[in-house]
Amino acid sequence: MPGSTPDRALLASGILDQEYPSLELLYRDLHSHPELSGQEQWTSGRLAQELQDAGFSVTRGIGGTGVVALLHNGEGPVLMIRADMDALPVREETGLPYQSLVRMRDSRGREVDVMHACGHDLHMTALVGAARALAALSSSWQGTLMLIGQPSEESVSGAARMIADGLYTRFARPDAAIALHVAPDLPNGCIGYREGLISAGGESLDMVVYGVGGHAAHPEMSHDPVVLAAQIILALQTIVSREIAATDMAILTVASVHGGSKHNAIPDEVTLQINIRYFREAVRDQLLAAIRRVAEGCARAAGLPPNRLPGISILPESVPPMENDPELTGRVAEAFLQACGPDTVRRIEPVTGSEDFGMFGKVDPPVPICYFRVGCGDGSCGFLHSSRFAPDPAIIRDASHALVIAALEILPPDDPQSHPRGV
Repeated sequence: MPGSTPDRALLASGILDQEYPSLELLYRDLHSHPELSGQEQWTSGRLAQELQDAGFSVTRGIGGTGVVALLHNGEGPVLMIRADMDALPVREETGLPYQSLVRMRDSRGREVDVMHACGHDLHMTALVGAARALAALSSSWQGTLMLIGQPSEESVSGAARMIADGLYTRFARPDAAIALHVAPDLPNGCIGYREGLISAGGESLDMVVYGVGGHAAHPEMSHDPVVLAAQIILALQTIVSREIAATDMAILTVASVHGGSKHNAIPDEVTLQINIRYFREAVRDQLLAAIRRVAEGCARAAGLPPNRLPGISILPESVPPMENDPELTGRVAEAFLQACGPDTVRRIEPVTGSEDFGMFGKVDPPVPICYFRVGCGDGSCGFLHSSRFAPDPAIIRDASHALVIAALEILPPDDPQSHPRGV
């Protein structure tokens, strides 16, 4: 059997052509049954069954609802391939015949609509496609495949929970780990890669703006936290534009404002949900310090006493910037170029989105990681986290093939004695 990565990739392409109809049906099923972070019970069961049917030994319940699937195929490196499983509290408006109608209770007990608006259904389907192709090509590679269904990526907490639950001690410690994400800002089928920094760090904060409630007919008898919250929101907007150097990437978003319950009653407090993105830890520290300073300054200016200054808490939904291993990524990128051609593969700039896949590499000693993107931007699919995000399911084939190409580059095709363990 041919041993080079392009030759093996060509064989995988034929296998995926045959598998595509059933993969699309799987995708539709996953899309129709989204589940929120930490609640991926049906999803993990569906994924586990598919991986077991592909010939893998499967364990569920790792780090909550996580799935681990192993396929041992002789001596050689251990390669981990991850797909994320969770969906978002978004009401779907795609109009697709398999559109989600699911409603669930979120972590705060609120009933919300749920949608796969970030492509995790595509990622899981691509993982299954890669599993089938690599199992069929087992005579052309050696090593161990460890496929991961990761929960709670949207809360950037699932990777750390799986590691804490013994992922690397109970199963195997990978010599390399890869993952992909669909990209509506890249043309259909285009593969985007980058050595080093690939995605931003992110922090989520809750801010409680305190006041003194009262009657709307007598605002002078209160300290209105709604007005104070509005002033704080506007003042926060100057932090990035006037305090962060133009050469640094920084984003500050107030994404949620909640306060009050009656037209004529001024509430005692308002809660803001805030998110920041950054490429450098120093910028993160600068943003957090400025947010606190601005909020407290606005409160003091409004006449609030020291015990009623805004309360700020950083949530566990926080993750540092993600960095690809340069050597591993260079090898995978070269394999993409050889198998797909220069018109399909491009080096991209770091993205401002955040991702906890990098946590799988932040262990001691580190695990080399390679995270890349596969384009789904046909001009009409909508953007990530949009209620109208509806990529062409045909991207499943491109994404599956990209995972297979990367895997075949890492897994040796011949006598493992000629390939030292590792990457």
